Amino acid sequence: MNLTFLSKTDKELHDMLNHSRVSNREVQKEIKRRQSCGYSDGTIFNSAKAVVERESRVGTVTIVGARR
Repeated sequence: MNLTFLSKTDKELHDMLNHSRVSNREVQKEIKRRQSCGYSDGTIFNSAKAVVERESRVGTVTIVGARR
C-alpha cells in the first residue's frame, strides 16, 4: 500500500488516473478503498444522480375514440 495516496484529494486522484504518470493500479485501489468505506473529501462527487420527476396522471381521463 502506497501511503502517498492517502494525503491526496479525490480530485487529484482522478486527475492522476487520467494522466497515467503514476501507477494506475495503485490509484484505482485507493479510489475503490475510499468508495468502499464511504470516504469523500468533497472535492469530487462520484454518486451525484439527476432525478427527473414526471407529472402525475392520477385523476386524469384518457378518451380513446374508435373509428367506424
